[in-house]
Amino acid sequence: MAFTAHDLAVALKRANARMETLTDELNAADAKLGDGDTGSMLARLIATFAAVDIEAQPDLGAAFMALAKAGAASTGSSLGTLVITAMMTAGKETAGQAEIGWDRLGPIIGKVRDAAMMRGKAELGAKTIIDGLDALARALDRKSNPEALAKAAVAAMDDVLAEFRDRPCTMGRARMFADRSVGLDDPGMLALAELVRAVTKGAHQAGPPS
Repeated sequence: MAFTAHDLAVALKRANARMETLTDELNAADAKLGDGDTGSMLARLIATFAAVDIEAQPDLGAAFMALAKAGAASTGSSLGTLVITAMMTAGKETAGQAEIGWDRLGPIIGKVRDAAMMRGKAELGAKTIIDGLDALARALDRKSNPEALAKAAVAAMDDVLAEFRDRPCTMGRARMFADRSVGLDDPGMLALAELVRAVTKGAHQAGPPS
């Protein structure tokens, strides 16, 4: 049992479907702390990803790189840039590999976290998507069963949102509204959490996406 480009394609299909309702939710959350366009930007970016025929790529690394290339042309936002960085990082980690063990997902997300921190000049604890990635990487570490991975991922997202909700944002545009951000979810972290829930939906019942 391994993670393949087909699993990635299914995950993107689920994420794209979730954006039909999540777009307005994220825009509303972002409007309280920023420009109010996080949902719209992610909807465009994920739709671009979903349109890429990644299963036609020669290996998983090439699939991630194809997503990065397509996405780079569709967004210039700071959050979008981090998503592109994530795809490039995953592409480098899986270069030349047709499939990877499910136990590789945690370490790869850890690499994505580190690359995003470097790209965004962010630190852990600032109440950003970086903290969500960190929670996800730690929750998935050493797990190889898809059902266990799905449960751990959702639980980690619930926990990290609760942990940071009553803290102030200290990075990005939201830092200008630090006091107002207390009691609110960071839009980037919320986006990650909701997409993780969408991608893993049903996995605890049906095993890996297929």
